[in-house]
Amino acid sequence: MIIQGKDVSNKILAEVKDIISKNKLEIHTVALYFKGDEESKVYFQSIKKNADRVGIDFRITEIGSENLIEEIKRLNDDQGIDSIIIARPFPEGVDSVEVSETIDPDKDLDCISPYNLGRLNYKDYDVAPATAKAAIDILKYNGIKLSGMNSLIINRSITVGRPLSQMLLNEDSTITVAHSKTKNIEELIENNDIVFLAVGKPGYLKATSIKNKKIIVDIGINVVDKKVVGDFEVDGKLDQIDYTPVPGGVGTVTSAEILMNALRLKMRS
Repeated sequence: MIIQGKDVSNKILAEVKDIISKNKLEIHTVALYFKGDEESKVYFQSIKKNADRVGIDFRITEIGSENLIEEIKRLNDDQGIDSIIIARPFPEGVDSVEVSETIDPDKDLDCISPYNLGRLNYKDYDVAPATAKAAIDILKYNGIKLSGMNSLIINRSITVGRPLSQMLLNEDSTITVAHSKTKNIEELIENNDIVFLAVGKPGYLKATSIKNKKIIVDIGINVVDKKVVGDFEVDGKLDQIDYTPVPGGVGTVTSAEILMNALRLKMRS
């Protein structure tokens, strides 16, 4: 089975639009991307299309890395701005810890502040890192249970792997987190029910290498010959494999999750 993200995204967007309309809310968000980062600019433009559909003002602004902290502080103090998101990865010279500690938790659209991340540990959160939340919601929407499942995450970043591991624990899944220093990845893949791939290497995991029934959640985004592909390569029969495609899977849902975060931050204020 191919686990598509479009229906999940549409459901989230419809909910956001309905709540905004019924409550007559005005939501103003600023997305900051760094000079020369055209990929992030295009990504934010795709989110803006959905924002326009649901009635959220999503402003895209280019910034130099040397002005980032100052700009975050200015936006923190701007009563007309409800939330802020900053493109990743950060360029050299930008301290990610300083950025996360500077952003106001009540305006933290992608859940990077220590306060918002910390709430994940207590299963008491209204916003969550959008990619991690999308990876979970795409499974739940398609009726795939997480409780009691063995889940392998191949990523340990602060934006994906670490928050995803905590959110899966909250769903009563048993978690293994692997990374570049893990020695027995092949064995771990075979011994887990669900594999979350966020490696950033096209063809990292091939269908023909999988022996047992498995669910593959492909979070990888790679550009090969001007085409977007994931970390999972469909190179054989898929009789025992359910997987999320790239594009059309987790990434599609992530955009909607960001706008849901915008709504929830507005409701928090």
